[in-house]
Order: sequence, then structure tokens, then C-alpha cells
Amino acid sequence: MTVLIVGAGPVGLVLACELLRRDVDVRVIDRSRTPVAQSKAIIVWPRTLELLAGTGIAAEMVRSGHRLDGVRFHADGSVLGSVTVADLPDSRFNHVLMLPQWETERILQDRFAELGGKIEWGVELVRTTMGTDGAETVLAGQDGREETTTASWLVGADGAHSTVRKALGVGYAVHTPNLTFAIADAPVTGPIDDRYLHYCYSAKGALGIGPLGDGVFRFAVSAKEGQRANRELFQSALDERAGGMGTVGEPLWSALFQVRCATAERFRSGRAFLVGDAAHVVSPAGGQGLNAGIHDAVNLGWKLAGVINGLLAERVLDTYHAERHEGVRRVSAVTDRQTRWGLLVEPRKALARNVLVRAAAASGILQRFGAPLFSGTEATCRPRRFAWAALRYPAVRVGGRLPFLAEECGAGPSSLPMLVLSPGSGWSAIRRALPADLVVHRLGRNPRTADGRLVALLGRRPVALLVRPDGYVLAKTTGDRPGPLLRALTTIRR
Repeated sequence: MTVLIVGAGPVGLVLACELLRRDVDVRVIDRSRTPVAQSKAIIVWPRTLELLAGTGIAAEMVRSGHRLDGVRFHADGSVLGSVTVADLPDSRFNHVLMLPQWETERILQDRFAELGGKIEWGVELVRTTMGTDGAETVLAGQDGREETTTASWLVGADGAHSTVRKALGVGYAVHTPNLTFAIADAPVTGPIDDRYLHYCYSAKGALGIGPLGDGVFRFAVSAKEGQRANRELFQSALDERAGGMGTVGEPLWSALFQVRCATAERFRSGRAFLVGDAAHVVSPAGGQGLNAGIHDAVNLGWKLAGVINGLLAERVLDTYHAERHEGVRRVSAVTDRQTRWGLLVEPRKALARNVLVRAAAASGILQRFGAPLFSGTEATCRPRRFAWAALRYPAVRVGGRLPFLAEECGAGPSSLPMLVLSPGSGWSAIRRALPADLVVHRLGRNPRTADGRLVALLGRRPVALLVRPDGYVLAKTTGDRPGPLLRALTTIRR
């Protein structure tokens, strides 16, 4: 067995599909006897859909989900401002997708089976011993019988209480703010705009409302420990924090939980990796947790497959921790700030927040910065400050996501970067110098196409790009100069 993935949730299955479609042998186990039945994580942002287009499931997810235009902010019943992703200039996924986790998992299970995979339910990892050549593991099935097996690579996608992480001895820095939330999916009759996520602020606390379609909404209410997550609580929150947007019906399900944030000290330990909640848990504000985990899976998938298939140097796997740990740090900073921002109750601070949001909305700053931030389209695989980059959004920069064509770069099964060339001739030196096994995409000029819009963004000078399978620019050169591209290739090729 080449790769053992422990955990058959969305993150583990995305990774399994990414590996299997690149002809890597995968075994997926999960201690649960059946798939998840609850809605759990529900928000999928545009950048995540771009990544999942390569996995082969984005179209089915969009067909199955409820599409939103963006995010709206309220205070004491009045609208402060909105951020719309419906007009994203450089992605065809110009919407927020609301999709229950059980439905996301069903789509992934179908895709995994289509690729030839099989999930082993009711099988858990008992213990593991890591060596230089991989992992020796002891597994236990539903009948209690133990099986000893080996895997060249081990991946923990088994949640916040990860057995894999504990077996590896990887530290998990937990931060538990004194915050309790009540959540529920419940029908609502009334004038709630079902085209937006709603964040409602008041002196009573915060309320998040997410339309799921067919008149059902996800509620997230800041609450007190010991309160009951019942219909009365959610109705009271809707009346007091959202100006009475409607009447809440009996919840389909509800729960009370404490906010818990954590990050593993490292995401790679030799031939073992941690992804998703096994590696990090972020504040639920902004609905970024599942999205961050999927980014982990896609980032690791093409790299690990490339190493296993002999295309990439093993050192490229070190970049998984470097890139994703930094990515999660940025997401955590934003979601933590958003949580604190929404829970301001001291009158002067709350008033200052409301005035700032209104002013930012009126000036266009909220839209300019908020759209790429929420959608993830201003994502990067390199450390940098978001705010300054957003002033030049969209743009083509090394380490940044390729505008307009990001999803195309992962459409094929290769783990090698794609060579993207602007129109015209004169690429003879680059074509001679670069390996022949790279996929080449020559851009067209039609301004109505994604190619043409990227050409307009690149400007008049001829530009050649190397773009990773996850859509991030590895290298860029102007003119027929292969040097920058060759230097970048040497950092990842065997």
C-alpha cells in the first residue's frame, strides 16, 4: 500500500481523489460505521470551488447547492453594508455555495468510487510505528480483529482529536476563548433575503444566518453556557439581533458548543502528514474551516503524487507545512478578528465598528477588500500582507493565484506545472530549454474569453508563466528568457 488515509470526511476524500486520479494507490479508513448524517460545515467559497474543479466535483456541488451573492452586515436591525462575490472579475465561480456536509461527502464518495476507490467504514487506527520507509500500522475492524499492515505514507485526516497526530507526538496548541455558540438548521417564514449570508450585531450578542435553500436557514448565535439550543433561543436572537426578520420553525437539529481553536506545531512528520482539523481548527466565523482543510488536501495531493510517481523531488513535501501553516495562520487571524468584531457590546466600540463598516461600504473599500478576502481569490502560497496585495487585485504575481485560469491548471492528472505563454511567436529559447513533458497553454486574444482577459491583464510585453497544478504562479518571465523558469523548476523537479 502506498498511502493510508485515516479519515473519510471531506478533506480525507479530496486528498484520496487527488492521489487516485494521479494513479497513486490509496487506502481510506474511518472509525465511523456510516457516513455523516448532519449538515455540519455548509459554506464553500469560490477559490475552494476552483480547486475542486480539478478534483472533478465542483460542477456537481454547484448543481446540488444553494448559491448566494455574498455577505451582508447588520447592526441593531439595520444594514451596515454588503460584500458581493457575484461580480468577481476573474473567476467563473462568482457565488458563495451553501451545501450541507453530508451532501459534499456524498458527492466525494461517488467521485472516489468512480476513480476506483473504496472506503473502509468501521476500521480504526490502533497504533502506528513510523520508519524511514513509511508506517507500520495496526488496524481494528468492526469485529475487533486486528490487522497489521504497512504504508509508504500516512495521512491523518481524522479530526481535531486525531489518533494519527497523537501517535506522531505532534503538539497541538489549543486556544479556547470564553465563547459559546448555539447552532441550528431551522425553517423560517419571513422577509430574510436568501441571497446573502447575514452577520447581525447587537448589544445582546452576535447572530449569523446562512440560507440553505427551500426556506431553511443555518443559525449561529452567541450564547451563554448552559442555555438550551431550542426554537425559543433562535427566535429571540432573530428578534433582538436582526430586527425580527421572520418566524423560526422547529429546528431540524441544534447543538451548543464552545469555540475551540488550535494548530498543530507541524503538519509533516517524516512520511506522515496532517490535514484538515487534525492539523488546525479555526473560529467558525466566516465559515473557513472546511475550506482551509480542502486547501490542505489539494496542496498536498499534487506534491505527494509527484514525489511517488518520480516527477518531483522529495524536498517539495517540506513546502506543504511551510505554505499551509502560514495559510492557516492568516485565516485564523481574519476569523479571530471577525469573531471579536462581531461580539463588541461596549457602546462606544460597537458604535465605532458600525460607523467604520458603513463608511467602508459607502466608499467601496468594503467591496474592494472584502470580495477577494471572503472568496479566497486573493489567495497566495507565499507569506505577505493581504491588504497591500488587494490594492493591485487582480494581478499576476509569483506565489499568487493565476487570475481567470486558475482552475484550468489542475484539470489534468499531471503533478508538473503548466507552461502558460502569451500570444505571438518568439518562444523558441524557452521551448528548447524547458522539459518536453510540461503541458503548454498558449493564450488566445479573444477579449470575451478567460484567455483574452488574462492577456489584457498581462499587458503588451510577452509573458511566460509556470503555474502549479493548484493554480499558483511558480515563476514568471518577460520575453523569451528561460532562466527564471528553469531556476524555479530546479526547486521542485527530481
